[in-house]
Amino acid sequence: MQIDTHRGAPPLYLQVKNDLKRKIEEGFYPRGSLIPPEPQLEKMFHVSRITIRQAISELVTEGYVNKKRGKGTSVTYSDKINENASAIRSFTTELEQRGITPGTSHVSIELISASKEIRDLLELAPKEKVYCLVRIRTANKTPVVLFKTYIPGRYDLSLNAADYMGSMYSLFDQRGIGRPVTIKETFSAMSSSKEIARALEILEQEPVLKRVRLAYDEHNQPIEYTISYYNGARYEYSIELHDR
Repeated sequence: MQIDTHRGAPPLYLQVKNDLKRKIEEGFYPRGSLIPPEPQLEKMFHVSRITIRQAISELVTEGYVNKKRGKGTSVTYSDKINENASAIRSFTTELEQRGITPGTSHVSIELISASKEIRDLLELAPKEKVYCLVRIRTANKTPVVLFKTYIPGRYDLSLNAADYMGSMYSLFDQRGIGRPVTIKETFSAMSSSKEIARALEILEQEPVLKRVRLAYDEHNQPIEYTISYYNGARYEYSIELHDR
C-alpha cells in the first residue's frame, strides 16, 4: 500500500490500520494466522514503529487481532460477532468495542404477574409483579438477538418503549439499580421457532444459540433474568481459561 503523506490526508496509523483491516476481512490474513511482525510492517508501510503500534492497538480494540508477547499478533476476526467471556458487558458495549453499530428494531415493555418459575428465580414475593422487556437488537442494522428480560417490579422503571432503545445496563445505572456484579449463565443449541425466526429474519429451524442469564447486584440480590436467542450464523461465544 502507498501511504498518503500529503497535507490533509488521514493520519498514518489510520491508513495502516484500514489497510490491514481490509486484508483481514478479505482473508489475506485468515483467522488464526499471524500478521507480519512490527519491523516488517515498518518496512512495508514506510512508517515509524509508533505508527505501527498505534494501528495494531486499534485493531486489537476492534477485535481483529490479539497481541501476545513472544507469540506475535494473531488474527481473531470472524464474520461472526465473537463475544469473549472476560467481563460482564452489555450487548451495546460488546458491539461498540468491535466497531459495530448496535441498534434496536423492536421493543415492548409491560408490568405483569410473574409465573412461579420467574418468582423463584428472582426471589420475589408471591404477588410481586415483574417487568417483561422484549427487544430485538441489531448489529449494523441486521437483527442478531432476541432478548426476553424479566426485572423485579419493585424498581421504578418506565413503561415507555422508547426508553429501552439503547443499553439496558446504562438504564439500570440511571434508575439506581446498578449494574450486575455476578452472573450465572447457561448456553444451549436449538432450532429457531417461528417466533424467533421472524424476529431474527432467518428461516424456521435454523440454528440458534440460546443463552440464559441470571444477574445479581452487589448484595447478591437477583436483578435480571434474561433469555436470549442469537442467530447462530452471526454470533459466537468464546471463553479463555488458564490453569494456574
